Amino acid sequence: MRSNFKSAVIGFAVGLAAAAAGAQAAQHEHAAPTTDKPSAERVHDMDAMMADPAMRQKMMANMAQCRDMMSMMMEHMRHGRDMAKQPAPQPKH
Repeated sequence: MRSNFKSAVIGFAVGLAAAAAGAQAAQHEHAAPTTDKPSAERVHDMDAMMADPAMRQKMMANMAQCRDMMSMMMEHMRHGRDMAKQPAPQPKH
């Protein structure tokens, strides 16, 4: 049980790290964002990015990868919970 939880936590951390690395790489390829922009300008930047087919495709691929990783993690956690409900196997003599 403890190893299943530890494995799920490690999987979650790896998934978050991969998503963060992908987001950071995409951010560095695009213009460097500034935090001093008003909100309306940031919305305009997002609209411009979504209008660019290549950037939109890359963002959708990254989002799909994150979704798949989260789905696998949830399935792993569900499987671990089901394993905990089963009785321990009897040792063979």
